[in-house]
Amino acid sequence: MNPNIEPLDTCPECGSLIISDGFQMTCSVCGLVICEAFYQSSYQLFENPESEFNQGRQFVSLGKTLETVGTLGSFIDYCDKKTHFVDVTGKPLHSTKQELFTRLKAKYSKFARVKNQETDYRIMNILVDVIQILNLNQIIRRDAAYYFRKIKSRNPVIRNNISLIAFCIFFAVRNQYQNAPITIHDISYAFQQLGHRVNPRLILRDGILYKKMIYKPKPHLSEDYINRLIECIVTYPGTIHRLQKKIPHCTIQTYRLQLYNQSMSILKKINNYQRGGRNPFIFAGATIYCADKVLARKNQTKSVLTQKIASKAMNIAEYSIRDHYVSTFKYLILNHFPYKKLT
Repeated sequence: MNPNIEPLDTCPECGSLIISDGFQMTCSVCGLVICEAFYQSSYQLFENPESEFNQGRQFVSLGKTLETVGTLGSFIDYCDKKTHFVDVTGKPLHSTKQELFTRLKAKYSKFARVKNQETDYRIMNILVDVIQILNLNQIIRRDAAYYFRKIKSRNPVIRNNISLIAFCIFFAVRNQYQNAPITIHDISYAFQQLGHRVNPRLILRDGILYKKMIYKPKPHLSEDYINRLIECIVTYPGTIHRLQKKIPHCTIQTYRLQLYNQSMSILKKINNYQRGGRNPFIFAGATIYCADKVLARKNQTKSVLTQKIASKAMNIAEYSIRDHYVSTFKYLILNHFPYKKLT
């Protein structure tokens, strides 16, 4: 905590208990921010746990981060042009030390940092670019780098490092339980945008070869894809035009919410046995199409989605949506909502 501010036990406004979330001191009742909390963040891997400065909850040494290549002492400060250095406590170094580290920083080259690790350095750069294209968070980036290094340490002979890092990204996404998980086709397309010949077949091959070296993933359900596919539906121009034509009084926000609630309600009525081991992504798309039919019967309006519009918006084959709809949803769901003729 900032030493210039005396710590308080109770809130000065309402007198309630003050709690800390690791970054600031706030009142547990009114939410008033009393002051900010500052902690040392100098922890490194393999550092002495009894050290005075091991109060941070993450490691920040550039030489020991997973998603970069380098060894301890390979980096001197973060900025390439910085010439003013401080120690781990933030205190400026002596003038003689300043001159020494300035000279070392100017003489030290990038090639020396990545010597004998050129492949890993190239793969980590590709990882950063793919993460930005797919708009994924940094947790997935670190997890993918961790899986990549773990597999390489256990298997020194790797067929294709680029397809391996693609599988590691896919595996990291699967373990994050996101509402909009990335598919293998999305990952392979991101690599193809960067000029790398990575296809879903190569990613699956590496998954079969190296999956046993890391934790076993849990399969996604159709519920995990609903948010993502509905977003594709409501942003598709054909859907917007048809919604304004068939249901003029309904807004996009209202239609999105109704479609989500009805889709989740339908999935709750269909167990795993009735789903029959179908592809959860395609099954989720057919669920949204069925939900639109149910909403039309409930509200006595015209259906917004057609199989063609749903197919183009969600990038799912039209015959797949039709097959799921006829074999599963038409008898299990729609029969409970009798058709009412429009007046």
